[in-house]
Amino acid sequence: MFKHIFLLASTLGLASMSLTSLSAQAKETLMPQSQIHRGMKGECRTVFQGNTIEPFPFEILGNMKGMLGPGLDVYLAQLAGPKAGYTGVVAGMSGSPCYIDGKLIGALSYRFGSFTKEPIAGITPIQDMLKIFDIPERQALPAQQPKMPLQAAGTVQFQGRSLNFGPIATPIAISGISPQVLSEYQPQLEKLGFHTVMGSSGGNQGHPEAPDHLEMGGAIAGQMVRGDISVSGTGTVSYVDGDKVLAFGHPFFGAGHVQIPMATAYIHHILVSAMGSYKMAEDGREVGTITQDRLTAIAGYNGQHTRMIPVTVNIRDQAGVDLKQVNFEVFQDPGYTPMLMAMGIQNSLSDRLQFNLGGNIKAEGAIDVDGETLHVQGFYSTTPTGSPPQLAAQTVARTLNRLWTNPFQSPDIRKITLNYQFAPATRIAMIDSIWSDRKEVRPGESIPVHVRLKTYRNETIVRHLRVQVPSDADYGSMTLLASDASALNQIENGVKTGYANYKALLKDLSEPRESERLYLKWIAESPGISIDSQVYAKMPPSVVAQLDNAENMTSTIPLMRSPGTEYSVPVDYDLQGQQALRVYVTPHGRVMN
Repeated sequence: MFKHIFLLASTLGLASMSLTSLSAQAKETLMPQSQIHRGMKGECRTVFQGNTIEPFPFEILGNMKGMLGPGLDVYLAQLAGPKAGYTGVVAGMSGSPCYIDGKLIGALSYRFGSFTKEPIAGITPIQDMLKIFDIPERQALPAQQPKMPLQAAGTVQFQGRSLNFGPIATPIAISGISPQVLSEYQPQLEKLGFHTVMGSSGGNQGHPEAPDHLEMGGAIAGQMVRGDISVSGTGTVSYVDGDKVLAFGHPFFGAGHVQIPMATAYIHHILVSAMGSYKMAEDGREVGTITQDRLTAIAGYNGQHTRMIPVTVNIRDQAGVDLKQVNFEVFQDPGYTPMLMAMGIQNSLSDRLQFNLGGNIKAEGAIDVDGETLHVQGFYSTTPTGSPPQLAAQTVARTLNRLWTNPFQSPDIRKITLNYQFAPATRIAMIDSIWSDRKEVRPGESIPVHVRLKTYRNETIVRHLRVQVPSDADYGSMTLLASDASALNQIENGVKTGYANYKALLKDLSEPRESERLYLKWIAESPGISIDSQVYAKMPPSVVAQLDNAENMTSTIPLMRSPGTEYSVPVDYDLQGQQALRVYVTPHGRVMN
């Protein structure tokens, strides 16, 4: 986007150098790794406050050979100067470009030791960072599984001493999230190597004083969530060559091929702490896309726009007077989007009702994916083990997980719209028992069935129903299962072998069972078989034996019992539990001697 960039003059008396054509001079301005040795001095550049890039001195202490892996070295350096000497190695300095004799040697990236009295850091060689641009750009692989974060950390030996090391933490500025909700997700974020801090959101345009473009030594932000809720990681730009950008000098969270909005950032302040200083930052505006998240750096391109998943959360109380709408966007990644989506949804709901006093949420909505609409439905009431906002958020997160871990293709999620209605009453009921006036039944006839529910206040509710026996039922024992939605889903998922295709997966996700309905399902004693996501009842033994062979083992499961016809009725409670009724199917509706 910007073809010209100028390096600041060195306060160490190093000659300033114009890089008006960095593309042509890039190789000449890099110092070879073989020339770097102990005692050499230079400067790194970063932003301490606002948007002003400032230099600070360092001295090379040695070269940690193979610290990141075979052939991947890290320069050991001691930072100096009044500012770096005071702040130490700061979370947010990751990527600060470092120079010796005006030549770029790499990016500040690693921190050594804890509670150290001297700021010891690691510098990733620029030659290893530039190799990222040799990796072909492509979309994430279909059915990409969530990955553990790729981070280099451990202990190295230097001059007879053991030094603990790890990437300089990435400060994650979070705004619009309550401290209570953040505390629930903070352990997951910290496992990714993030240092979470409360921040502020500059809206879609970002902080008004943030730069309008990226330059070496300037602050850079990777926007994971933006809008009314904001989650972004801040570091420093290491290298700019035309539209190419390198930063961090270590992974963001090691996801490989990514699509993360790349923005400028404004540094409010550096909070100095013996436990670890960090930059307090706020996003500027989006200027490009981060496309690679690798061991030695993140890389991206200026001038690109990143498509995120827009989320609209509409909230109202039972009377329809307390209205609220929350809008935010989440970046697309199979490992991290479900978690961030859940955090945003849970936060949007958490401040609307005092759930410790009881309450419930009724949810409905839609996920637009690949031209299909997946319906979101649910009824969540306060329980001893979970709050309605948490349960509602997990429902959406589970659906997204199933979409991204499918074996067919990467989903194209266009938008998510969620509508939630609050009510002050806690409405939980357990399925206590099921019985019938009939023990012997005929195929096809309708029989009376009674289901007793116990509410959380120990009140009794009895539902009187008539249920038809399957007309093709075999003579003999048969079970009618009364179940909540979740338990029935678990039973079915236990026998499903997968899905025949992507369309079958979307169809299954678009027809969710509802937690405020009572489900009745007939289960026959005759054998059946599960093929992909379909369960076939009453299969003749000869057919079961034919399908149950080596060629079909990956897609079929023979069943001793065959789930059959299913009914459901609304109960207006968050229903839980299962009970079973056994009947006998006879030609005349009674047992023959």
